[in-house]
Amino acid sequence: MPSAQQVLTEITQALAATNEALRTHPYPQALARGELPLSALRDFVGHQYHVVRSDLRSMSLMVHRFADGPAYDFVYGLFQGEVSAQRSLLKLAARLGLNEQELERYEPQAGGFAYAANLALAAAHGSAAELACALYVNFQAWGENCQRLSAALRQRGFTAEDTAFLDAFVAHPPSEQQVLVLLRDGLDRGVTPRAIHRATRLFQAYEQLFWDTLLALGRAP
Repeated sequence: MPSAQQVLTEITQALAATNEALRTHPYPQALARGELPLSALRDFVGHQYHVVRSDLRSMSLMVHRFADGPAYDFVYGLFQGEVSAQRSLLKLAARLGLNEQELERYEPQAGGFAYAANLALAAAHGSAAELACALYVNFQAWGENCQRLSAALRQRGFTAEDTAFLDAFVAHPPSEQQVLVLLRDGLDRGVTPRAIHRATRLFQAYEQLFWDTLLALGRAP
């Protein structure tokens, strides 16, 4: 049986091209250069409002499912971060002239909501090992893009309070050591490396779809 570190390393290597495409996605740079209007950011906030609300329910389920196991601290930490994110997202929305009633009425695109739908499915049916690996790898890419997007907005006059939603994902990434413990536990319980790889690959694919959707919306006439 491969070690937890081997599984994580092999998955990271196999997804290197996708991860690089995410780290260099043109959306943040297009905003920084003024190639997209600031109004395009409303689509980011509108989608994230629905994504965060869905993710909160998904993570609540994960906390319940894994309450008595080694994954509890990991998933509870993610849940706490999502609660904080919901509050700070409203500040970014206000900077763009959007209130919560308008966000509630915002209609997300399928490509922009696919990640949240996948998390809901994984939260209900996935193992702790699959979720831990997928979210760990995904949060690295998400955090880097949040950092790039925050820097782009600072160039266009946004304050630290405005970008708090984005900056929080940079400051508190999941712990690799926690993930390795959960991978080891999952492998010992019979979770296969293939299943862990599949879960991680799908999360990254839906993450890329999210950014592709936002870029297409921003460039639409």
